[in-house]
Amino acid sequence: MKTLPFTGLLLCQLIFPAAHAQPQQPSLPRVVPDASGGEAAAEAFRKLPVCSLAPDGKKLLVEPCRPAPSRNFTQRRSVPQTVLTMPPSQQSQQPLPQLSRPPATAYMPAPAPAPVPAPAIRPLGTCDAAGCRDASGTRYQGTGPVLLDPAGRPCRTDGQWVQC
Repeated sequence: MKTLPFTGLLLCQLIFPAAHAQPQQPSLPRVVPDASGGEAAAEAFRKLPVCSLAPDGKKLLVEPCRPAPSRNFTQRRSVPQTVLTMPPSQQSQQPLPQLSRPPATAYMPAPAPAPVPAPAIRPLGTCDAAGCRDASGTRYQGTGPVLLDPAGRPCRTDGQWVQC
């Protein structure tokens, strides 16, 4: 039954809203210059003090007030930009020394790299009575677990693999 006090409090606030309401501050006259106010409104706006914060920093010191005037940067004095050239140096007037170059040689391409040896273990493709061929088409002569590669070296077979 903890909701009963909360419900009662809520009903009290709904029935008597003025008891808990904050007192409203009187609305301040709006004095802002616009096109419809004319010269009188503009003059009244100029007479208002410039807005500043109270010492506590939470509200304005004086109300109504006008915002601080903006800085007009167009009234600054312009200064022409002057770009000076570098004076010629003593060193730039002397000719540069000529360096001797080695004689030009004909371009020699690097020798072709050695062929990469085939991997030691290769899958076997098809076999017949005289021997087998691997997946790349190389022929191995012989029967049984030992075959000879095209160079005559012995190679061992293990199921569908050949190792030389």
